[in-house]
Amino acid sequence: MNSHLIIPLKKSVGKILHITDTHLFADDENNLLGVKTNASFAAVIDNIKKRAEHFDLIVATGDFVQDGSQAAYLKFAQTIKQFMAPCVWLAGNHDIHENMQYIFKQQGLPENKIVLLGEKWLIIMLNSQVVGETYGELSKQQLAFLTTSLQKYPDRFAMVFLHHHPLMSNCDWLDKHSLINHVEFINLINQLPQIKGVGWGHIHQITQQRLPHCLAFSTPSTCVQFKPLSRDFSVANDAPGWRIIELKPEGHVDTAVYNLENNLFEPDLSQNGY
Repeated sequence: MNSHLIIPLKKSVGKILHITDTHLFADDENNLLGVKTNASFAAVIDNIKKRAEHFDLIVATGDFVQDGSQAAYLKFAQTIKQFMAPCVWLAGNHDIHENMQYIFKQQGLPENKIVLLGEKWLIIMLNSQVVGETYGELSKQQLAFLTTSLQKYPDRFAMVFLHHHPLMSNCDWLDKHSLINHVEFINLINQLPQIKGVGWGHIHQITQQRLPHCLAFSTPSTCVQFKPLSRDFSVANDAPGWRIIELKPEGHVDTAVYNLENNLFEPDLSQNGY
């Protein structure tokens, strides 16, 4: 579905809540690497709500569930609907697309992959999922979708989202599961000055880099984080997090990451994989 979601802005700045890698279960007692992910997601949402910020859009970049169940997707949808803002979404490597699409459609989460945010911004959601694989890839169709969307709205700045990381994390084990055509994608991004930001999830850690004309960043998971700069699989004792993105009318991207301050969700640091 490529029809456009149109969101008028009440203010000149568009504000996006970026949520990723929730890894929910049908059973609230289940855990990922020692963290009860349903509880950590609920704590993140409660913390955000207490801040009483207005969001124009929520962007969720995949790995919604760990067990593939419709019940877990339903938990995500019902929780995120506590906000008044629409939530657009895309698949991660753990997602079962049929279950995700069925539940999200049933719950009224927009399937749009293009968002016209105010008068100045274009949000483009790209599918990097390769079914059955941990790594990602942007197909020729997805890359063409990116360029044609930009051509259709030449007077808008663009913010692009995907699940897999197109810039290396410098974690050897994680970078084996990156976007495999990352060089092609970044070369394309660098040729498209309309694009002012690129965001992703997947790596369960915070990164941020400046490309020639845009900001590129990852957002932490709402559950467990992975240790930066690690050669082998390693879990970090960092709190669940989220990112807030502000899109300015002149094309500037401001962004900040937030974490739970009172972290009750300590992972099992002895784990060597999942």
